[in-house]
Parts: sequence; structure tokens; C-alpha cells
Amino acid sequence: MDRTRKTVAGGRISSTRVVVAVGDGKGHIGIGVGKARNAPDAIAKARMRARNTLIRIPLDGFTIPHEVVGKCGAARVMLKPASRGTGIIAGGAVRQIIEVSGIKDILTKSLGQGTVFNRAKATFEALRSVRDPRVLAAARGKTVEEILGRTVTDPYATEDSAEPKKPVLRTADSEDE
Repeated sequence: MDRTRKTVAGGRISSTRVVVAVGDGKGHIGIGVGKARNAPDAIAKARMRARNTLIRIPLDGFTIPHEVVGKCGAARVMLKPASRGTGIIAGGAVRQIIEVSGIKDILTKSLGQGTVFNRAKATFEALRSVRDPRVLAAARGKTVEEILGRTVTDPYATEDSAEPKKPVLRTADSEDE
């Protein structure tokens, strides 16, 4: 959340800018930015925009299948797969976005300078660029085992992937059960 003030002839005008991450904790994530004169309106706008940008992250166990880098402005965020039990090695906005997405084991590194907003957007861009090993294998006419040398399992995948269910969304500030 960021509060700004603009000086005009009649005085100062305050406004609020909010970045909200929504996810179901099972591989779906969306991010949205809302701006308004007061905080509740900005949060409502950001939530609506975050729901409209939902993406599905292909997972390998409880981590991502390969290393990715996302960039927004001067902020760069590197995401690396981690072995089971590592946890989320991240801080600030990156950690909140990763937690909401359902990834349980990951290594991250924030590179360059950037605001919290740009770091959050860079994290989302990195997650958006994660490729599904099954799709890559099919495009090359090979199996996942031939390309990676191991099998890939998505713990949140459904049997009927053709028609995904509407995810139940959590925000970064919601309480864990």
C-alpha cells in the first residue's frame, strides 16, 4: 500500500495505490493494482483486477520445474526450484506472492533496485514465464522423462485438466487455516 499526495490550487489531494495478490494456494495466482482516493476502494479495485489476471503455475512437486527471472522496471527477481523441505526463501512482497500461490519450496533472489510494487510485478512475470515440462515434451515429440531424466508430478493437478475448476481465492493478507 502506498499513499500519495498531490498539491493543487485548492490544497492537497491524497490518494492510495495498492497491489493485491490473490491465489487459491494450489497453483493459481493473480496480481492487481488499484488506485483510488481512499484505501477500501483501492483494495476493491486491486482485488477485481487480480482475479482477472489469474494464471496457473505448473509445479514439480511443491516447487517450480526450472529457474526463471522476471523483470519490471529496475527490479529483477530470480526464482529457483528447491528440494523438498527447503521452504520459501524469500522476503517482502516476493514471499507473500509465493505463499499465496501454493509453492512450498523455492529459492529467490531480488536483483537490482526497485520499489515494492515493481518487485511484486517482477515476481508475477517470473511465475508467468514458468513453462510446463509436459507441454515442452509434447512439442518436441518426447516424454518428460527423456528431457529431464525424471518424472514431474503436480500435487494440485486435477484429473480433468481440460476443464479447470474455479479456484477459491485467498489474498496475501488472509489468515492461514
